Amino acid sequence: MLTATVANKEFPAFALPDDWDVVVQDGGAILRTGVVMRLMRSRAGNRVIPERASFTPHHDGVSIRTVTEEFFAERAILALGPWLGRALPTLGALLNVTRQAVGWFKPTRPDTVALGRFPIFILDRGPNDVVYGFPDFEQRGVKAAPHNHGPVVGPDDWGPQATEAELRPVGDALAALVPGAAGPIIDRDVCLYTNTVPADRLPDAGEEFIIDRWPDSRLIVCSACSGHGAKFAPAIGQRLARLATDPSYEAESFFQLSRYSQFA
Repeated sequence: MLTATVANKEFPAFALPDDWDVVVQDGGAILRTGVVMRLMRSRAGNRVIPERASFTPHHDGVSIRTVTEEFFAERAILALGPWLGRALPTLGALLNVTRQAVGWFKPTRPDTVALGRFPIFILDRGPNDVVYGFPDFEQRGVKAAPHNHGPVVGPDDWGPQATEAELRPVGDALAALVPGAAGPIIDRDVCLYTNTVPADRLPDAGEEFIIDRWPDSRLIVCSACSGHGAKFAPAIGQRLARLATDPSYEAESFFQLSRYSQFA
């Protein structure tokens, strides 16, 4: 725990208000997504299906058909990100896919936002007003974005690159609280979040992933790993593998479908 005064002195890119509470957590890291994806695909080897596939559940397994082959699996894991609700329409009512704008901002004081000098940060300015960002670890500018949910879209509706209007609240937050990073936008992108709706049988406000067995089938379903879920992939993959291979294993209750009445 730090005061804002101490945090501003330790990390001079910030100008946090005096009445803010600040928490600094050691041990954070940045995953280089391209490297991570190559590693995970190499671990999977020839078990990757690099083409469109469809599936048909049976009482004793799952048929999987691609353009070139059809094979039978005792169990199948569906970790389809924003397309999960399309594959299982019953589940679609519990999922909202949102468009999330991301921007890279030219720092006004590059020395204060360099990797090793400046932390990954999350600014919590109140309900539905959260901005996160990274140091300039690629010499591309400070990456920053709203963590608030953007507009609900279809899984294929990426739309145009992030607009000025979508990124204006981020620029305003940087100007007010991280002036060392608050330059013009120099690059932009869009990602999708797959969000769950609030549960009615557990005290949650939504946002938790679904990691569970699909009722009356040999399917395991996972709503994670679109957008911000990718960093959790190894831990989630471990749970999914256990669900597929260990009949006694259950994921944590806050991941289970039974938190919704229709699946209780």
